[in-house]
Amino acid sequence: MDPVERTIRAILLAGIAVSVALMAVGLVLGVAHGTMLPRAMVPLSALPEALARLDPAAYVSLGLMVLVATPFVRVVGSLVAFVVERDRVYVLITATVLVVMCLGVLLGRA
Repeated sequence: MDPVERTIRAILLAGIAVSVALMAVGLVLGVAHGTMLPRAMVPLSALPEALARLDPAAYVSLGLMVLVATPFVRVVGSLVAFVVERDRVYVLITATVLVVMCLGVLLGRA
């Protein structure tokens, strides 16, 4: 396996592991509080305070945010790897994919 593939694999595995761990903590906290699964997402601005209060919904929300962010981190990791390898064609393709992903998020909010 080449370095780019190893980097991509490591990013994806780490993102999934962190996401699952956070959601599991939220589930355990929900069971401990007797609320089971949270019914709503915690906004990003309220997340630090909610995490400090051990709010189950905050941990599930953060886990979902990490899961959604993982493909973006993977594309950025690929971009960096291709820049290091000086592979201009793949740098261009990967940068285009990143721009399209970012535009999708930005335009999806409108």
